[in-house]
Amino acid sequence: MNSLPERYREILQLLISDYITSAEPVGSRSLAKRHSGNLSPATIRNVMADLTEMGLLEQPHTSAGRIPTEAAFQYYVESLLHIHDLSDVEKESIRQQCFQKGGIEQFLHRTSGALSSMSRYIGLVVMPGWQEIELKQVEFLRLSRGRLLGIFVAQNGLVQNQLIEVDEDFTFLDLEKINNFCNRTFSGLNLSEARQKISQELESERADYDHLLRQAFLFSEKLFASVPAKEVVIEGEEHLVEHPEFSELEELKKLMAKLEEKQRILKLLDRCHEGEGVKIFVGSRAQEEGVPLSVISASYRKGGHVVGTLGVIGPTRMDYSRIVSVVDFTSKLVSDYLNGDVRS
Repeated sequence: MNSLPERYREILQLLISDYITSAEPVGSRSLAKRHSGNLSPATIRNVMADLTEMGLLEQPHTSAGRIPTEAAFQYYVESLLHIHDLSDVEKESIRQQCFQKGGIEQFLHRTSGALSSMSRYIGLVVMPGWQEIELKQVEFLRLSRGRLLGIFVAQNGLVQNQLIEVDEDFTFLDLEKINNFCNRTFSGLNLSEARQKISQELESERADYDHLLRQAFLFSEKLFASVPAKEVVIEGEEHLVEHPEFSELEELKKLMAKLEEKQRILKLLDRCHEGEGVKIFVGSRAQEEGVPLSVISASYRKGGHVVGTLGVIGPTRMDYSRIVSVVDFTSKLVSDYLNGDVRS
């Protein structure tokens, strides 16, 4: 398909651009009127007929105009797309929406909202998974007899708390020993490494520490078991009704059902980890057969390692040139924030 003649490429690009803007079938005469040049309506009509035979355009029953097929959009993003540079005003708008009071979790929730408001589509952020994040600190605090508060902090500042019921009371000195052991053992490890490490430590630790260290193991297991699965923050479902693709109630219901299946979204966005940069999944490549969706996504990093993904879900007829820039800028902003390179 890369061997399309230049005239065909030009007309296809103009038609897709018009269709993205209008959401209406595009005719040869209207295309010629809106774009000055040496292309006559007859020339455009002949090229459009050829593009239709090639499977890049189709003609709705109710119109003489043409609309791009999924294959056309795929060709567009691979071969014709010109990236729109965000203005300083747009970049500042994203920063202001993200940087408000609160910690990392609040920051990432606001990031999803910023993606939605800037795109007028659906914004999403996959929160960092604890399994991929290094632990920084583990601590158990006595609340009352038989009740402890377990806390662990990740290297990137995320915090997880869990109330733990115990069968005995523990002194301040007992908990200090347990906390020291946990921090000595777990710091710098992820959860699976921590579980393996503590088992090894229990076998080699001094006998008079055995009881406390076994308690540390049991407490830690309960604390680690409280870790949530990967969370997907989705914002902007209300923007769906702004787009004619979802004006029909049944289409909207179908899309909302897809969005409820968050494991499908996670599986799709995990594909972003396979390489650098922004990824574009058009139509069925977004694994959403029967729903006219595309996904633009990128990963964000902490210490050079991918810890999460963010992106935009919208109709196949989305403004790819602009949304790619929004997603790219936002992913870099989040990475800089997590690495301490920017401050709120």
